[in-house]
Amino acid sequence: MLERIERSLAFIASACLAVLAVGVFAQVVLRYGFSITPVWSEEACRILLVWTVLCGAAVSVRGNQHIRVEFLADLLPPRLRRAWFLLIDLATLLFFLVMAGAGVEAVKFNDAMRTVALQWPMSWLLVAVPVGFAAAALFLAERLWRGKGRT
Repeated sequence: MLERIERSLAFIASACLAVLAVGVFAQVVLRYGFSITPVWSEEACRILLVWTVLCGAAVSVRGNQHIRVEFLADLLPPRLRRAWFLLIDLATLLFFLVMAGAGVEAVKFNDAMRTVALQWPMSWLLVAVPVGFAAAALFLAERLWRGKGRT
């Protein structure tokens, strides 16, 4: 099941990134080549960027490919290093859960609001927050459960 979620998020992130690249290219060509700037294009690109980043971040948590700073941890003995990384992973999991919960509240709170240019419900943008962080929390919890934490 988690593989399906990961593949779905990777597909969403890839599709949003592809549309984002085309959108930004078209925006630049229209702006500088024809002096036309569609009102909705920047807003659509921002929404696509949020979805790309949050879905991609969740996928990177699944593969333990997210960024980390290790120069201090490398100075620790192996046993203490494992404990340090476990502590960091648990704190990160707590952060992901808090952000997912706050994202749900933000979606509820902003449900009636609309974006300025596209007039889409703000919840279409904001739902990326609980989706991305909940998936990241699920992936990190699975990795911790299986004992595949950082070493």
